[in-house]
Amino acid sequence: MQLTAECALVASGYLGFGLSDPWDAHAYLLSSECEAVLIDTGGGRASQLLADRVRSALGERALVGILITHGHIDHSGGAADLAVEFDVPVFASTLTAEWLVAGDEEAIGLPAARAGGVYPADQALRAVPTVEVADRITVGSTLIHAVPTPGHSADHTAYLAKLSGGRALFSGDLVFAQGRTAVLDTPDADEDAYLRSLRAADALAVEQLFPGHGAVALSAGDAHIRAAVSAYERGGRPAGLVA
Repeated sequence: MQLTAECALVASGYLGFGLSDPWDAHAYLLSSECEAVLIDTGGGRASQLLADRVRSALGERALVGILITHGHIDHSGGAADLAVEFDVPVFASTLTAEWLVAGDEEAIGLPAARAGGVYPADQALRAVPTVEVADRITVGSTLIHAVPTPGHSADHTAYLAKLSGGRALFSGDLVFAQGRTAVLDTPDADEDAYLRSLRAADALAVEQLFPGHGAVALSAGDAHIRAAVSAYERGGRPAGLVA
């Protein structure tokens, strides 16, 4: 699904557009000139389908890397397969890198999620041999900034890039359209950190918002982030999105 001149949606599960495996988060292919990066990888149950989609969307461009917003399996589970398939590096936060290299299912809360029926019993995390940590990644002529955004999980990172439609934030599970959020009852979730991360995202004044689930915003993206911040500041919690 081509969203903008630079950005295509290549995976999306039941909390989105139903393009791929039901347990996939959104995966975006961001292109600039002759290069592209994949942002998140779905859960890994349909990695070959995703690889085929990426190849089709790439055209003559080269995939130069994979960016992971956080370790939850619906965002990171395909990283091992796709890194090998395309022979490209994987980039993530320090914590995400540690968990993915170790294949640490406990750290990403997968056993509890399987037991609770959030994921099927055969959903598993394959270890990624190498994950790099970088504050900035250059793709073609586009500079992508990693923005630490803990709260939904301790390792969460969003990615900021200036595109033809303006400043764009790939927000993972930090914030969704209409100001929805995903504050989880997990050991590494932190509601105070979540609010700080939302305020930091609000200060970026983004035009475009590409979240990990649900609708995207191709303009006035900051209004969706501000709606989440405002709900907290009124003493409540924004409407939730299970993610």
